[in-house]
Amino acid sequence: MSGKGGDINNSESRANGVTFQSSIYGSAIPIIYGRARVPGNLLWYGSFKPIAHTESREVGGKGGGGGTQTYTSYSYSACFLFGLGEGPIRGIDGIWSGKNYKPDPANLHQTVKLSKALNESHVVSGSHTVTVAHATQWKSHIDCTLVHDGGSWTTPLGNGVDFTVAAGVYYFNTQYAGSTVRISYQFNAINSKSALITIYTGSYPQAPWSYLTSKYPAQAIGYQGVAYAAALDWQLGSSAAMPNINFDVVGHLPFDIDNGIFDADPKQILVDLLTNPHYGLGFPAANMGDLTQYHRYCVANGLFLSPVYSAQEEASSIITQLLKLTNSGVYFSEGMLKITPFGDAVVTGHGTTFTPNLTPVYELNDDDFIVTGDEDPITIFRRPVVDAYNHVQVEFLNSSNQFNTEVAEAKDLVAIDTFGLRTLDPIKAHEITLPAVAKAIAQNLLQRSQYVRNTYTFKLGWRHCLLEPTDYVTLTDMGAGLLQTPVRILSIEEDEDGLLSIEAEDAPPGVSSHAIYPHQEVGGYTADYNLPSGAINTPVILEAPWSLTANGHEIWVAVSGGDGFGGCSVWLSSDGTNYKRVGEILSPARHGFLTEPMAASVDPDTTSSCAVDLSESSGELLSGSYADADNRATLAWVDGEFISYSTATLTGPYQYTLSGYLRRGLYATPIRAHATSSQFTRCDAAIFRYSYDPELVGKTVFLKFPAFNPFGAGGQSLADAAEYPFKIVGELPPPENF
Repeated sequence: MSGKGGDINNSESRANGVTFQSSIYGSAIPIIYGRARVPGNLLWYGSFKPIAHTESREVGGKGGGGGTQTYTSYSYSACFLFGLGEGPIRGIDGIWSGKNYKPDPANLHQTVKLSKALNESHVVSGSHTVTVAHATQWKSHIDCTLVHDGGSWTTPLGNGVDFTVAAGVYYFNTQYAGSTVRISYQFNAINSKSALITIYTGSYPQAPWSYLTSKYPAQAIGYQGVAYAAALDWQLGSSAAMPNINFDVVGHLPFDIDNGIFDADPKQILVDLLTNPHYGLGFPAANMGDLTQYHRYCVANGLFLSPVYSAQEEASSIITQLLKLTNSGVYFSEGMLKITPFGDAVVTGHGTTFTPNLTPVYELNDDDFIVTGDEDPITIFRRPVVDAYNHVQVEFLNSSNQFNTEVAEAKDLVAIDTFGLRTLDPIKAHEITLPAVAKAIAQNLLQRSQYVRNTYTFKLGWRHCLLEPTDYVTLTDMGAGLLQTPVRILSIEEDEDGLLSIEAEDAPPGVSSHAIYPHQEVGGYTADYNLPSGAINTPVILEAPWSLTANGHEIWVAVSGGDGFGGCSVWLSSDGTNYKRVGEILSPARHGFLTEPMAASVDPDTTSSCAVDLSESSGELLSGSYADADNRATLAWVDGEFISYSTATLTGPYQYTLSGYLRRGLYATPIRAHATSSQFTRCDAAIFRYSYDPELVGKTVFLKFPAFNPFGAGGQSLADAAEYPFKIVGELPPPENF
């Protein structure tokens, strides 16, 4: 649009709201165990703010006419609530915004009072009290856990039941004197960096987001029992579209965060799913059997899992999958839910030892089997070799690789050589987040497929009524070639006459414990989109010659960075406090410093030389001709003097000597001597040009250059970028001949 007096005003279209990827009403609230990558479901958004960025410059016209050209662009911000899952969770370890991962949400911060969480281990004193380290800054209690069973933290203690707490002092019941407890609490750290992403863990009850309470009280919902992330003034950039947001969530029951084990003990997962009063199946806790052996087997073998239950699924399939991955069997007997691990070797790990019970409950023989007529005491069915898979693949989500999908595999090379490759369909096990766990589970499944091939059916009398599924027995039947053959009972059915029909499977020693082989992790390339950019090198800032500008008032800037440099944004302030974005640099300039003094001379100069080092910007210079120097095609700036050159001789890595034919004092700049370490820059298209307001002549402006990596991510905040002051002298139009 044109204004008065030749003024030209251009403006891009302004968005009036946020474009969303998804916001789903009525979806299941995920239950997150251990640590997982979880997409956020948008619950609320508001405070949409378009931020105008206006640039103006004077333009010339025919006959002395002219005017001002103004261009206005927009960036946007808004506030959001993202639902995460059932609470209470422990928190989040990072955020993905598109491909950009921030490992610490505090990277987006403001300086205020910050509430921090801390875990501390204490022995309850003889007076039954514990005082936490930050009692004077104590804010609120999170949880308290009692240690037992070989050092694992498994029993939660209830606030108001097992203890009370006030101002950071915990008062325990008498029976806990001398016990070791781990206390998690929050405390206030003054003048810390507070995350603009605030996590509400889904407690009972849960207060609404304070921002909503103050700004939108009618919409302030606490979402009790639902964990969510509240984002204050999330910067959307020049697009009003909401990026794809995912959260690195530390959910329920992480085993040992202090030692880097974020995944959960499968025993705790199973118990919580069945008995949790808020989202569990309503299974009576009194009907849970003794799962100590199952706990010890999983912990000692490091079989920790992080399942996310985000869709409708039958509880039986969830339990079946958990038990399949942890090499165990489940059954209901005597009114109790019981689990037996199939492991058959003593294993010690993570402060726990698993010792299998390999003593047969019965050694069954012909005196025990019930036979009718001429039938065989034991019927044996053997799976064909075609179903004995010798190659097993387990698909998992690697938490050390941003939860990308990877495959762990196990092979029986002897079986492959003998029978050929027989590959089982890949097993999807996204509950697994660690390569070592995936490899161990794949090995267990391979050994079971290869060596547990026979099933046995037989009948016993009532005197064996104490047998239960998963019991370990031996079979002796000389007619079938069985001599104290170990088997494990799968099922027991009682008929109307009291006879027990039993089905069992092979249980050869050593097969139900995975061998530990060294193996190479998946080495596929994954781009690190959040590669830190680092700060820029010290820039070269100068005023441009009149004849090379649109209005005679331009600042030129040469910027470069290190290996992770992909560019930077340019911010300018006239007072050192209030900054506005004035542009972006995507290409590094060629700049450096003199390595030798440069003498004053005449123009043209055929006796002097200019020795430069461009290593900080990894710059390269090419030679030209005398005509190139005369035409200023090789224009450079040396500490206030514009020059051009004909010959550039490489003298070392990124080091050059400019000589032969130098044009000196170009654009009416003074010809003078330049000391070693004087700034040098090649003036080409990589130079950033900014047209400034003539009112700034004689004043000092301040520039900042927050850098980002080649993917446009991993950048500095404006607050962390260095500030570079520059005094504008102002250039008058040069004489007609310069």
